[in-house]
Amino acid sequence: MLVGVAVAYVLSAKLGFAMAFVGGNVSAVWIPSGLGVAALLVGGLRLWPALWAGAFLATADTGAPLLTAAGIASGNTLEYIVAAVVLRRLAGGVPTFRSVRQVVALAAVAAMAPAVSALLGTASLCLGGVAPWAIYWIIVKTWWLGDSAGMLLVTPLLVAWSQSRLPLHGQRMGELALLAALAAAASASIFGAQLWEADDHVFAYLMFPFLIWAALRHGIRGAATVVLAVNIPAIVFTAQGMGLFARPDQTQSLLLLQAFMTVAALTALVTAAALAERDAASDRARLLGHAVEQSATTVMITDPQGNLTFVNRAFVDLTGHRAEDVIGTNPRFLKTGHTHPDEYARLWETISSGRTWRGEFLNRTADGGVIWGLATISPVRDEDGRITHYIGTEEDITARKAGEARLRRALAKVERAKAELERVAYAVTHTLQEPLRGIGGFTQLIERRYGAQLDAEGRGYLQRVVESTHRMQRLFRDLMDYALIDQVQEVDTPVDLAAVVRAAVEACGGAGRVEVGPLPVVSGNATQLRHVMTHLIGNGLTYHPPGRLSRVTVTADRDTDMWKIVIADDGIGIADEYHDRLFNLFVRLHTEQEYPGSGVGLAYCRRVVERHGGAVGLESDPGLGTRVILWLPVPSTPEEIAA
Repeated sequence: MLVGVAVAYVLSAKLGFAMAFVGGNVSAVWIPSGLGVAALLVGGLRLWPALWAGAFLATADTGAPLLTAAGIASGNTLEYIVAAVVLRRLAGGVPTFRSVRQVVALAAVAAMAPAVSALLGTASLCLGGVAPWAIYWIIVKTWWLGDSAGMLLVTPLLVAWSQSRLPLHGQRMGELALLAALAAAASASIFGAQLWEADDHVFAYLMFPFLIWAALRHGIRGAATVVLAVNIPAIVFTAQGMGLFARPDQTQSLLLLQAFMTVAALTALVTAAALAERDAASDRARLLGHAVEQSATTVMITDPQGNLTFVNRAFVDLTGHRAEDVIGTNPRFLKTGHTHPDEYARLWETISSGRTWRGEFLNRTADGGVIWGLATISPVRDEDGRITHYIGTEEDITARKAGEARLRRALAKVERAKAELERVAYAVTHTLQEPLRGIGGFTQLIERRYGAQLDAEGRGYLQRVVESTHRMQRLFRDLMDYALIDQVQEVDTPVDLAAVVRAAVEACGGAGRVEVGPLPVVSGNATQLRHVMTHLIGNGLTYHPPGRLSRVTVTADRDTDMWKIVIADDGIGIADEYHDRLFNLFVRLHTEQEYPGSGVGLAYCRRVVERHGGAVGLESDPGLGTRVILWLPVPSTPEEIAA
């Protein structure tokens, strides 16, 4: 690729020198400038060495000193790099010149970037003795204009034809070739036939129908091709002192020619770009129109007075109203009376002030049914800021509303059942306490009055009745606590876990057997958390092997946004297969005679921790001990962390 670009540069330079105006070195249209910029745009900046080598060889071939050739090559290459970088930056990549903005950017770059090589190259010519300093600015101006013309004429041509995504059609290609040939022939006849006076340069603009037709029929490729076909004869004949722009003063001839080339190129390129933008906008509009028409969401467009100008197919399918029946009418025919008039007033106030309104409607269908819709209505403004239309989109949420209603009824049913269950549980735990107290009391009276008349077995029976009564009372208390976990009336407050654990240790009688590390402040219910710690610490103290008292440690660590509270003991431990079951209600692994308990405590702990937004886990080594892990949220607000 590097060699190919360098060879192409040398060949195009020879063609440029053939059209030189000043001293055989400076051309009115420097084709290599357009080639260089196009090469860097399409192939990337990595091709700059090829451009430098091509410029060096082409200049040295004219007999210029090697240092002069190196200076000119450096100036030219820098010009091409600057132009390519600016065009890529403005286009966000390789420009296609299919937008007016990119064509204007090309014109601006072509007007300014050649200053780099014009100043450096002319200085190299003068320093090398190739040209006198007396005509320095004349050469600069000619060089500048030549490079500018090269960019305008050649860069869009090469870039456009390198765009593989633009389709090539045989019939169109033949038509374009014929058009380019006719344009070149017409240009040659106008600029080389000497059929009119030199002042009649207005005839040059007879070329414009060819340029405009190329832009209309063949886009940017056709426009760029015909621009070059029209301008090459103009350049050749003007350089030979012939044609409409030939003047005794070469500078004047050059200026007239440059004006023609610039106007011709920009006319064709801007026309082609504008048409490409129009076609792209038309394609987008057609695509959007198809998307709107096929959308499952209802789309309605009204004029500023609220009368319908468009409805899509989804509207017809959903409401049953035909488009031809409703266009021109106000959509109030959809009203069911569900929406309050004040809401309609707020709707119009919102959209007429230029804002978007969102809300729900209960609409009536053509067959008398009703449907729920989630609507969004937005104003559309013209260039002057006036509202020209309103666009309303509406999503059918009838099924969702029905589901929400079913869910509300189900939740209400669950809440009623829950409340009833809680009332029953509360009544049972309180009502059954009375006969239990009676059983316990009368059992004790029997023991005091008739204990002497009973044998040891009879007194044992009485003792078992008393113990069972106490166990039942404890079970009822635990059940009542469990049933009322979610009925706490107090608002969660900051709870100092250190104080909670101290109270739990005192309640369990574990002084001297419980080691407590630094504990945090959490947000929650102090009473419930105290019960949790009492259950867990009590379990750790209770479940110890015969003949050895167990010890308990309570520690805490920060785990991202959660506190990890560990209650560890060195008791009998729990086998792995029982870990998942233990936090369920009434699950026990031991008899009352082995270790007392109700089977409610761990289930209570799990419910309380989950109510506080946390979780509970269990780790254990049978025979070595158990670790119950509580995760509680770290308070995030000042009110939550304030002690």
